Amino acid sequence: MSDFEIYPGERVFADTKKYTLQGNKVKFPVRCRCVITDQRFVYFDMGKMTPFHFQFGFLLRLLIKGKAVSFPLHTIKLSRGKYAKNKRTVSVKDDDGREILLDNFDKTIQWFQGVLQQNGMSLNQTGEEEWRITG
Repeated sequence: MSDFEIYPGERVFADTKKYTLQGNKVKFPVRCRCVITDQRFVYFDMGKMTPFHFQFGFLLRLLIKGKAVSFPLHTIKLSRGKYAKNKRTVSVKDDDGREILLDNFDKTIQWFQGVLQQNGMSLNQTGEEEWRITG
């Protein structure tokens, strides 16, 4: 079900697995593929399979890859996210209001910054715990 394709001329900066919090009302931790390119940030949404992915993780990971959701790099804002009492998440939100929560705030911000710096881009702090991508 993975419908992710690289655009012509697009360069992939990083392609890795990260823990995200996915689901509608109740969010579940899901380890999914996250890709940063020179044009966008992409994660794979498990949709209705999220609760089952949490329970039967290994088996479903082999069968279901999720739907690719893209955020244009120049429109996203990274900030400290919150879900229930968990304040250790990173909120990746675009100008349209779409949002994904990535786990482990400190490591995820360092990962974003490292990947972007290696490729001539940077994270600029716009608030106390808020960043935008430039470059």
